[in-house]
Amino acid sequence: MSDNERLPPEIWDRIFDCLPFREQLDKALVCRGWSQRVARRATVSIDGPGSREHLEALQKSQRSYRSFTIEVLKEERHYQAIRKVLHICRKKFRAQRIRFGMVTSRMFTQVVQKYFEWIGTVQVLSLQLCDDEPFPVEALSRLVELREVRLLNVCDTGVPWSRVLGELGNLRMLTVDAAWHYNDEALEELVEAIAECRNLRKLTIRSYNTVGLGKLTESLSLLTKLSLVRLTVRLDESVLSFPALRHLNLDIDWYEFNKPHLTINAPLLESLQISKKTIHFLKLSQKTQISSLDLFGYSISSPHPCFSTVRELSLSTWEPANVEAILDEINFFPNVESLAIRLVSKECTIPVPEAVTFKHVKTLYLNNFVLSISFFQEIAQIKTLERLTIEECNFFHNCTGPPADLSHLRHFRVKRVSMPMAVDTFPVTVAPNQPPVVVVDKLRTHLWRNDHFNVFSSKEFGS
Repeated sequence: MSDNERLPPEIWDRIFDCLPFREQLDKALVCRGWSQRVARRATVSIDGPGSREHLEALQKSQRSYRSFTIEVLKEERHYQAIRKVLHICRKKFRAQRIRFGMVTSRMFTQVVQKYFEWIGTVQVLSLQLCDDEPFPVEALSRLVELREVRLLNVCDTGVPWSRVLGELGNLRMLTVDAAWHYNDEALEELVEAIAECRNLRKLTIRSYNTVGLGKLTESLSLLTKLSLVRLTVRLDESVLSFPALRHLNLDIDWYEFNKPHLTINAPLLESLQISKKTIHFLKLSQKTQISSLDLFGYSISSPHPCFSTVRELSLSTWEPANVEAILDEINFFPNVESLAIRLVSKECTIPVPEAVTFKHVKTLYLNNFVLSISFFQEIAQIKTLERLTIEECNFFHNCTGPPADLSHLRHFRVKRVSMPMAVDTFPVTVAPNQPPVVVVDKLRTHLWRNDHFNVFSSKEFGS
């Protein structure tokens, strides 16, 4: 077992997930190291009454399950269907993580009341409410051990957030998906309550309403990750300080601000996700060095001071787009080592840039481009490139000629790339340790009704 334990945990997870449930239990029973390794992430799915074999296997299990998922819990019949499995889990396992998908407030409260000695120890909770459900204030306030909380599809605008979050003194990570519309007061109450959670490390707010940020900066000095999604941000300050912030996602619809710039004073900030229309509104402190940048939107016409330090770049370009604008954007980042380019378009009509454009890149991901055999032949000459992934691209040009030799690549993956029907072999040669590129079933692709193309993917994605 000592040699096998050198494998990274994700390999153990993939191996274990491939086994049938019965074999998972058997392997974990005879191999203590395996059991300890995979028990950290293994999840018991509670989505029905289960067969007699399943219930017996669960009762005899020697594994220390900690994570549980209840997929649907809308009505009393759903509860009755999972009651036996819940009873076994309460007797056998200690719950640390529970995810409720599509649950009503009444049924969530009922489960918390009847199984509180089991659920009361939960540290991680994901709760997705059904549409227009009242918020389960009483039930959630009882779970005082929670450290990570995801509240999804929250439609109730009358939640006493100060009371709910005030009980969670150990809270470290919070996600709130506020599904209500046109109620700024409800969002302000939420932000005020969050500002009192001074131990928060990660915060995500999704909402269609507006919000001010000043209250968050005053108290959340330990915050390392902040995500604001779909918001119209209303700002009364010209400088916001987050001394511990490392990851910032400003996926905002718009901002209301009567000053030319907003300065983010975050000396440790290293990862930024922001729209192209908003990036020039943002100023960063001189000590900040962004290493990872995710830009999305139509186009940018001039560089930002933070571009010079970026090593990992993701560019998502919306319609209308053209190859010249994409080349200009790439040239704004002279030090990029990992580059991902996605064209968010209904049609694939833009030719891929010449391979020489990527001569300084080690990792390259391309999505929704028109490919050519000459591109792969040029890539074969770029020995600095180590990893190449091609996804959802089309091959409309002549594919004749010898295959391009890409055996120098440490990683080569193709996913849903179409070529003319006459081509039945993907025109590249890869290293023996890379999965071969094969023709796949078009029913899984956007070309499933088109008889003029074959669709290729690396074999690990299914044939």
